[in-house]
Amino acid sequence: MISTQMTRELPLLREDPLGIATPAGTRCGDFLLAFRQAAEGAIPWRYDFASWQNASSGEDWRLLLQRVNETWKGYPLLAGTVGEWNLLLLGELNGTMSHLRERLELLHDIVTGRTSAESLNGHFLLMAYDQGRREWHVFTDRFGTLHAYYAFDGRRAALGTFSPSVAAAASHKQLNWPAISAFFSQGFFPKDQTFFADVRILRPASHFVFDCSGRMLEEKRYWHWWHQPDQERSYDETVEQFAQIFEKVMSDATCEGRVGLPISGGLDSRSTVAGLSTNHDNKNIWAYSYGYTDDSVETRIAARISRTSNVPFQTFTIEPYLFGNLDRVMDSVEGFQDVTQCRQAAVLDQIAPNADYVIAAHWGDVWMDTMGLADKNANECDDSTIVNHALKRVKKQGREWLLRNISDAQLHGEDADQILDQTVVDEMSELKQIKCPDFRMKAFKTDNWSFRWTTTSLRTFQPAAFPRLPFYDTRLADFFCTVPSKFFFQRQLQVDYLKRFAPELAKITWQAHDANLFDYQKRSKLLPKRAVKKVWRLVTGKKQIERNWEVQFLNAKGRANLEALLVTPGLRLHEFVSPLKIRGLLGEFYTDPNAEKRGYAVSMLLTLSAWLEKHG
Repeated sequence: MISTQMTRELPLLREDPLGIATPAGTRCGDFLLAFRQAAEGAIPWRYDFASWQNASSGEDWRLLLQRVNETWKGYPLLAGTVGEWNLLLLGELNGTMSHLRERLELLHDIVTGRTSAESLNGHFLLMAYDQGRREWHVFTDRFGTLHAYYAFDGRRAALGTFSPSVAAAASHKQLNWPAISAFFSQGFFPKDQTFFADVRILRPASHFVFDCSGRMLEEKRYWHWWHQPDQERSYDETVEQFAQIFEKVMSDATCEGRVGLPISGGLDSRSTVAGLSTNHDNKNIWAYSYGYTDDSVETRIAARISRTSNVPFQTFTIEPYLFGNLDRVMDSVEGFQDVTQCRQAAVLDQIAPNADYVIAAHWGDVWMDTMGLADKNANECDDSTIVNHALKRVKKQGREWLLRNISDAQLHGEDADQILDQTVVDEMSELKQIKCPDFRMKAFKTDNWSFRWTTTSLRTFQPAAFPRLPFYDTRLADFFCTVPSKFFFQRQLQVDYLKRFAPELAKITWQAHDANLFDYQKRSKLLPKRAVKKVWRLVTGKKQIERNWEVQFLNAKGRANLEALLVTPGLRLHEFVSPLKIRGLLGEFYTDPNAEKRGYAVSMLLTLSAWLEKHG
């Protein structure tokens, strides 16, 4: 049974015959399962707002939870006991199950093996304690969207949602330089690696088993990638089937709670608006958009979309917010993403009063586009060709300064590029069952880029609202696995969905092409318009801001803050790179910010320094 102390901290109710269960609406901040661990006072917590609360304990372990508050809204929580199993679900299951009983019965069937974990659909982490065997079982969702970390130092072990607390509980804290070098090279960590050699992230679609002392007994993937295009279904039928599935997904994602809906000038957020327009009265929807200037093209397009769909709407301009909120951003992304990439951090105080949940339309652009290999079949594309194509996609321009000035001295003769090359070879070898080169590339990108970069940024929403992820819904993913890759060429299927099922939205400009979806391919019609805009930019000298680091760094305060965080004497960063070299980089950057992709190098250097100071 879950302890009475947990009952006091997280109000529970009885729902016979399934034992105790949390009521709808319960949330927790983070969890930490500590094995053979001393007092929790030495373990850090996110946002420094509340200490750990002892929720349950065994002979060698303790389950610690945190409350939510105004600075961290955490995760929806479902906890209950069924038979000899204590069940804990962080996050949400997609679809609607009206009773806690149904949800707990499903989770019990999963952990006992009566039902395959493949049937789980959502943004979640499932933990279960088997009282009979004294074992902990953990299930990640199919795409690993809710992150958990595990550490084992040879004596102590820990599992939790906040990596610094896991490291404090059970890590030797030895920096993992091969992994950090891969982070420099591609902008995200490889495989299951983190900053510390003995701390790892739990990978997607996997079932883990731990004994009562925290030793990992088993790690097994419960779902594997597949791709079987339906050759009997026509293109038009495919568009129609996508519409049916997507609108059901959007209906489920917006049926409960106050929902924030970000809108941009692209196709993915526009699709989420189209998905709710036919089956929702929109009364609980609040839409918003943000751009880098008051007259942003992005927010102008978003405003037209919101007016067409009749949803309440606000616009915001991204100001230089980063340095005043760097601790907040670092506590959200935990150093696993370039801190300039999370521009939603600028509007958290505006999201919080208006939404309990936010629709994050991430990864739609990957599912619904091609990866550059759609015109190749398996006979034309051998394994090395696909690996080389992947490497071109993931290697960041601007990485060279970081590798030359930091990694080379720490790798003791190893080559950073070779380390990353081998990682891609290893990851691609797990996907050989996929014959279509383009879809294999898509699966690789989802299991790596999405898992370690895209979904990291989701936590930036959580000081304000919990994200719901339509394009990670397994109903859509299973559908995409049946679509021929050629149908996605140049976003055609998504364009035709909007033209057919939301023509008024399709008439609005697509920012990437500066034309609506009916005209964007009519080059001769668009050339005069583009020529006029180019002349206007030349005459006015007005430069379009395209990247967040331009707003955050390219001003006097930004430069002063950068120098304070990168060259102030005594920084931990200087153990690995001299202030003199950093000053040289900053001088070159402010002389010509766009040359040699220096903005990327400076952003990643700032990320490393901020992480070393706060969590390293």
